[in-house]
Amino acid sequence: MKVVFFGLYTPLQGAPTIGAAIAKVGDGPVRWTMIGRGQERAATEAATAGVGVTWLDWVDYDDLPRVVAGHDVCLGIFGATPKAQRVVPNKVFQGAAAGCAIVTSDTPSQRHALGDAAVYVRPGDADDLARAITTLAADRSELQRLRRAAHATAVERFGPPAVTLGLSSTLLAAHPTRRDPSNAA
Repeated sequence: MKVVFFGLYTPLQGAPTIGAAIAKVGDGPVRWTMIGRGQERAATEAATAGVGVTWLDWVDYDDLPRVVAGHDVCLGIFGATPKAQRVVPNKVFQGAAAGCAIVTSDTPSQRHALGDAAVYVRPGDADDLARAITTLAADRSELQRLRRAAHATAVERFGPPAVTLGLSSTLLAAHPTRRDPSNAA
Protein backbone atom coordinates (compact mmCIF):
# COMPACT_ATOMS: atom_id res chain seq x y z
CA MET A 1 0.00 0.00 0.00
CA LYS A 2 1.38 3.40 -0.95
CA VAL A 3 0.81 6.31 1.46
CA VAL A 4 1.52 9.98 0.71
CA PHE A 5 1.70 13.14 2.80
CA PHE A 6 2.39 16.57 1.36
CA GLY A 7 2.60 19.86 3.17
CA LEU A 8 4.65 22.56 4.86
CA TYR A 9 5.35 20.66 8.09
CA THR A 10 3.61 23.13 10.36
CA PRO A 11 2.26 22.28 13.84
CA LEU A 12 -1.25 22.26 12.36
CA GLN A 13 -0.29 19.32 10.15
CA GLY A 14 1.16 17.23 12.96
CA ALA A 15 3.85 15.69 10.77
CA PRO A 16 5.90 14.38 13.76
CA THR A 17 2.83 12.27 14.61
CA ILE A 18 3.05 10.84 11.10
CA GLY A 19 6.77 10.18 11.60
CA ALA A 20 6.11 8.32 14.85
CA ALA A 21 3.36 6.28 13.17
CA ILE A 22 5.74 5.40 10.32
CA ALA A 23 8.22 4.06 12.88
CA LYS A 24 5.48 1.91 14.46
CA VAL A 25 4.24 0.49 11.13
CA GLY A 26 7.72 0.03 9.67
CA ASP A 27 8.60 -0.93 6.13
CA GLY A 28 6.33 -3.99 5.95
CA PRO A 29 3.36 -3.68 3.61
CA VAL A 30 3.50 0.12 3.36
CA ARG A 31 5.56 2.41 1.12
CA TRP A 32 5.74 5.95 2.45
CA THR A 33 6.19 9.20 0.48
CA MET A 34 6.62 12.45 2.42
CA ILE A 35 6.59 15.64 0.36
CA GLY A 36 7.46 19.14 1.50
CA ARG A 37 9.69 21.19 3.77
CA GLY A 38 9.07 23.21 6.91
CA GLN A 39 9.72 23.72 10.57
CA GLU A 40 8.79 20.18 11.68
CA ARG A 41 10.38 18.21 8.85
CA ALA A 42 13.60 17.42 10.75
CA ALA A 43 11.62 16.15 13.75
CA THR A 44 9.42 14.10 11.43
CA GLU A 45 12.41 12.52 9.70
CA ALA A 46 14.04 11.76 13.06
CA ALA A 47 10.83 10.11 14.30
CA THR A 48 10.75 7.63 11.41
CA ALA A 49 13.61 5.72 13.05
CA GLY A 50 15.29 4.49 9.89
CA VAL A 51 12.19 3.20 8.12
CA GLY A 52 12.49 3.46 4.34
CA VAL A 53 10.67 6.66 3.39
CA THR A 54 10.85 8.58 0.14
CA TRP A 55 11.49 12.22 1.09
CA LEU A 56 10.82 14.85 -1.57
CA ASP A 57 11.42 18.55 -0.91
CA TRP A 58 8.51 19.41 -3.17
CA VAL A 59 6.65 18.42 -6.30
CA ASP A 60 5.68 20.99 -8.91
CA TYR A 61 2.01 21.96 -8.56
CA ASP A 62 1.29 20.77 -12.10
CA ASP A 63 2.68 17.32 -11.22
CA LEU A 64 1.24 17.01 -7.70
CA PRO A 65 -2.19 15.60 -8.71
CA ARG A 66 -0.54 12.80 -10.69
CA VAL A 67 1.90 12.03 -7.88
CA VAL A 68 -0.85 11.94 -5.25
CA ALA A 69 -3.09 9.81 -7.50
CA GLY A 70 -0.26 7.27 -7.71
CA HIS A 71 -0.85 6.44 -4.03
CA ASP A 72 -3.55 4.46 -2.26
CA VAL A 73 -3.84 6.68 0.83
CA CYS A 74 -3.45 10.42 1.30
CA LEU A 75 -2.78 11.62 4.84
CA GLY A 76 -4.56 14.71 6.11
CA ILE A 77 -3.58 16.54 9.28
CA PHE A 78 -2.89 15.23 12.77
CA GLY A 79 -2.04 18.34 14.78
CA ALA A 80 -3.62 18.97 18.16
CA THR A 81 -3.60 22.78 17.94
CA PRO A 82 -6.87 24.73 18.22
CA LYS A 83 -6.67 25.66 14.53
CA ALA A 84 -6.18 22.00 13.57
CA GLN A 85 -9.49 21.26 15.28
CA ARG A 86 -11.33 23.78 13.07
CA VAL A 87 -10.02 23.30 9.55
CA VAL A 88 -10.33 20.90 6.67
CA PRO A 89 -7.02 21.06 4.81
CA ASN A 90 -6.78 21.32 1.04
CA LYS A 91 -4.74 18.11 0.97
CA VAL A 92 -7.86 16.21 2.08
CA PHE A 93 -9.92 17.61 -0.80
CA GLN A 94 -7.06 17.07 -3.25
CA GLY A 95 -6.38 13.51 -2.07
CA ALA A 96 -10.06 12.62 -2.34
CA ALA A 97 -10.27 14.12 -5.84
CA ALA A 98 -7.21 12.05 -6.79
CA GLY A 99 -9.02 8.88 -5.72
CA CYS A 100 -7.02 8.17 -2.57
CA ALA A 101 -8.45 6.84 0.65
CA ILE A 102 -8.21 9.61 3.24
CA VAL A 103 -6.82 9.15 6.75
CA THR A 104 -7.02 12.29 8.86
CA SER A 105 -7.71 13.59 12.36
CA ASP A 106 -11.09 13.11 13.97
CA THR A 107 -12.51 16.62 14.17
CA PRO A 108 -16.05 17.93 13.72
CA SER A 109 -15.02 19.94 10.64
CA GLN A 110 -13.46 16.99 8.86
CA ARG A 111 -16.30 14.62 9.78
CA HIS A 112 -18.78 17.19 8.44
CA ALA A 113 -16.88 17.54 5.16
CA LEU A 114 -16.05 13.88 4.56
CA GLY A 115 -18.70 11.82 6.37
CA ASP A 116 -18.00 8.12 6.00
CA ALA A 117 -15.53 8.68 3.15
CA ALA A 118 -12.48 8.80 5.45
CA VAL A 119 -10.74 7.05 8.32
CA TYR A 120 -10.44 9.25 11.39
CA VAL A 121 -7.82 9.07 14.12
CA ARG A 122 -7.34 10.99 17.34
CA PRO A 123 -5.33 14.20 16.76
CA GLY A 124 -1.69 13.81 17.77
CA ASP A 125 -2.04 10.04 18.37
CA ALA A 126 0.66 8.12 16.50
CA ASP A 127 -0.59 4.76 17.83
CA ASP A 128 -4.08 5.41 16.46
CA LEU A 129 -2.65 6.50 13.10
CA ALA A 130 -0.40 3.42 12.93
CA ARG A 131 -3.40 1.16 13.67
CA ALA A 132 -5.47 2.83 10.95
CA ILE A 133 -2.73 2.41 8.35
CA THR A 134 -2.04 -1.20 9.36
CA THR A 135 -5.75 -2.02 9.19
CA LEU A 136 -6.08 -0.54 5.70
CA ALA A 137 -2.96 -2.34 4.49
CA ALA A 138 -4.49 -5.64 5.62
CA ASP A 139 -7.97 -5.03 4.17
CA ARG A 140 -7.73 -4.28 0.46
CA SER A 141 -11.50 -4.34 -0.04
CA GLU A 142 -12.00 -1.66 2.63
CA LEU A 143 -9.14 0.33 1.11
CA GLN A 144 -10.85 0.21 -2.29
CA ARG A 145 -14.24 1.12 -0.77
CA LEU A 146 -12.69 4.16 0.91
CA ARG A 147 -10.96 5.22 -2.30
CA ARG A 148 -14.26 5.09 -4.20
CA ALA A 149 -16.14 6.86 -1.39
CA ALA A 150 -13.55 9.65 -1.14
CA HIS A 151 -13.60 10.24 -4.88
CA ALA A 152 -17.42 10.24 -5.01
CA THR A 153 -17.51 12.72 -2.12
CA ALA A 154 -15.01 14.96 -3.90
CA VAL A 155 -17.07 14.98 -7.08
CA GLU A 156 -20.40 15.47 -5.27
CA ARG A 157 -19.41 17.98 -2.59
CA PHE A 158 -16.23 19.69 -3.79
CA GLY A 159 -16.55 19.84 -7.57
CA PRO A 160 -17.20 23.14 -9.38
CA PRO A 161 -21.01 22.78 -9.53
CA ALA A 162 -21.25 22.12 -5.78
CA VAL A 163 -18.86 24.83 -4.63
CA THR A 164 -20.34 27.50 -6.87
CA LEU A 165 -24.01 26.72 -6.20
CA GLY A 166 -24.31 29.12 -3.25
CA LEU A 167 -22.62 31.94 -5.12
CA SER A 168 -24.71 31.33 -8.22
CA SER A 169 -27.96 31.31 -6.23
CA THR A 170 -27.00 34.51 -4.40
CA LEU A 171 -26.08 36.32 -7.61
CA LEU A 172 -29.27 35.23 -9.38
CA ALA A 173 -31.36 36.34 -6.39
CA ALA A 174 -29.60 39.72 -6.35
CA HIS A 175 -30.09 40.20 -10.10
CA PRO A 176 -33.38 38.49 -10.98
CA THR A 177 -33.67 40.20 -14.36
CA ARG A 178 -30.48 38.59 -15.65
CA ARG A 179 -30.78 35.37 -17.50
CA ASP A 180 -29.37 32.21 -15.91
CA PRO A 181 -26.23 31.43 -17.99
CA SER A 182 -26.72 27.69 -17.50
CA ASN A 183 -29.94 27.97 -19.57
CA ALA A 184 -28.32 29.93 -22.41
CA ALA A 185 -28.89 28.55 -25.87
